[in-house]
Amino acid sequence: MTTDTTTDTTTDTTTDTTSTHTPKESRRTWWILVVVSIALIVISGISLAQRIAHYNEANDHSLFAYIQATSPSFTFAGRDIRVVEDTIDEKDVVRITYGEQELVLDVAIPPLQPLPELYERHQDWLTISLFADRAGMSMEEFQQQLKTDQIKPRFGVITRTPFGLDRLEAPNHENLEQKQNWGNGEIRSDVARYDCYEFLRDGTVTHEIKRHPESGSSLLRRQNYAKLKGEPIPQRREDELQEYTWQYGAALKVMARAPAITMERQALTVAGWTLPATATGFLMLLVSFFFAIAPPRTASKLN
Repeated sequence: MTTDTTTDTTTDTTTDTTSTHTPKESRRTWWILVVVSIALIVISGISLAQRIAHYNEANDHSLFAYIQATSPSFTFAGRDIRVVEDTIDEKDVVRITYGEQELVLDVAIPPLQPLPELYERHQDWLTISLFADRAGMSMEEFQQQLKTDQIKPRFGVITRTPFGLDRLEAPNHENLEQKQNWGNGEIRSDVARYDCYEFLRDGTVTHEIKRHPESGSSLLRRQNYAKLKGEPIPQRREDELQEYTWQYGAALKVMARAPAITMERQALTVAGWTLPATATGFLMLLVSFFFAIAPPRTASKLN
């Protein structure tokens, strides 16, 4: 009797995974992208800076510095100025005398708290300041020229009247309507009225009425809507507060909220391709640099 013995031999196959590193060719590619992105940033960045510089040279904007009045009486251009509170026909007013000229301002927003200083009580709607253009000068140079009378400051007054009304009652818990009107007046800056007075050195006073500037996005939205309707393209109102004017900078002191920037008067309007190219270069540099310096990846050994 013959017994056949069959032996099954099982061969264990072990697959070794050796350490693999990032190929040199791949790392070299990332370093090439680093160099390319730096070159893109340099070329587009220089071009962007040149365009902005040319724009600023062609548009010599004023840069006004302001000195807020802190005293109820002082002297300007050889004339006495006096600021006092008064009441006329049971209405609170602020009376400003400049030599022989007198300016009577109705209190647009009555003070909510009995603050000790006059300017603090009326800071929500009234600002009085000396100002001068310091474009092209450092603050130290500007202050030095003021001391030596090389720069002659100007004197201006700005008032803000919510809703364009002459008077706005303070909110109280007994009169809900007044409270709502006061709140809307603080929020609805677009309907505020700004009275701009400049006291000239010859003793006269000029007066301009301005409105809150429309934001660039709002103007663009109106213009696009008019294009869709085939209507005339709307432009900015001529009586808006305009950037780079003394009225604009002074009115910021009494605004409930600062206006949004206008798009059409910014230096970046002349950037063209240079701005997106510079931004793309920075993004490429960020990604390629970190991939280029990343440590090599090693696969674990499987048993």
